[in-house]
Amino acid sequence: MTVTRAILEGSTNIMGVCVYVGVVLGMVLKATALGPNTRTAQHSGDCPTVSSLLQAVGFNPTCVSSSLAFCSAHNGEDQFTASLQEIRKSMQELREAIRELNTWQARPRHCKDLLASGDSGRGARQVYPYPGRPYDAATVLCDHTVDGGGWTVFQHRTNAAATREDFYRTWVEYQLGFGSLQGEFWLGLELLHALTSRSLQELRVDLEDYDGQHRFAKYGVFYVGPASDKYRLSVGRYSGDAGDSLAVPRHIGMMFTTHDSDNDSDDGKNCAERYRGAWWYGKCHRSNLNGYQHQGYHDSFADGINWHSWRGYNYSLMTTSLKIRPAF
Repeated sequence: MTVTRAILEGSTNIMGVCVYVGVVLGMVLKATALGPNTRTAQHSGDCPTVSSLLQAVGFNPTCVSSSLAFCSAHNGEDQFTASLQEIRKSMQELREAIRELNTWQARPRHCKDLLASGDSGRGARQVYPYPGRPYDAATVLCDHTVDGGGWTVFQHRTNAAATREDFYRTWVEYQLGFGSLQGEFWLGLELLHALTSRSLQELRVDLEDYDGQHRFAKYGVFYVGPASDKYRLSVGRYSGDAGDSLAVPRHIGMMFTTHDSDNDSDDGKNCAERYRGAWWYGKCHRSNLNGYQHQGYHDSFADGINWHSWRGYNYSLMTTSLKIRPAF
């Protein structure tokens, strides 16, 4: 593994890089002090100089300590055998690693990072949301036009016929995502888990009915678990004017269910199959925002794009938008 890869992947390898940095800098200092004809002199000041150089290029105290410890342990060696060519090669690799590390640290993890860098408006953007996978990018829809901006949109429904999607999909489709960021879409449970795993997230639910009325529900806590736990939902701290139809017993702590993967707590029929959607169903729902796209009032019970606390079980909403951002 190169130094660059070691720096960018994981805390265990970072310690290895720190030791490596200490070795390289120690080699350079000794080579400079000893010269080509000196073989036995040792300099007690080498290791503190290593520490100072590491701090100067921005390494953290833990890294400095690891490098200094290694340097000190080997300061009593009688022979310095590395050639200047090897030192130059090592230093070049180290410079490239630091340059790439700085580039990687500047990459946006989510839409709020983009907002902080001066991004504005609404549209598709590239982010790097996967912890431990710094080279893996994802294309997401950012919305900086609502409530201070910085939102990453993970679901959007609309009544525009040209961009309408069928949301009665399989488990794999909900896991990977579907649709178009320019129209209706579901971003994907796997990506949603990655985005909500980086830091505490808040959720905003924006709703519109066919009369042009708008409501919203906001949650100060939102987290989607891993695939091994069927993307279990954690949500709470409601505010807004749409009423709370998510942080309720029928949804809190529930696993995600699709018509071909029944993970709800209802002892009868699969809730996704019964209500023509896919959601964090319990027994069964107070919200069904991936339900069938009726237009407004419908005779069938609770199988539309329903938000019970606002328009009830027999009214399907015209547009919905689910979006998240770091709470702090």
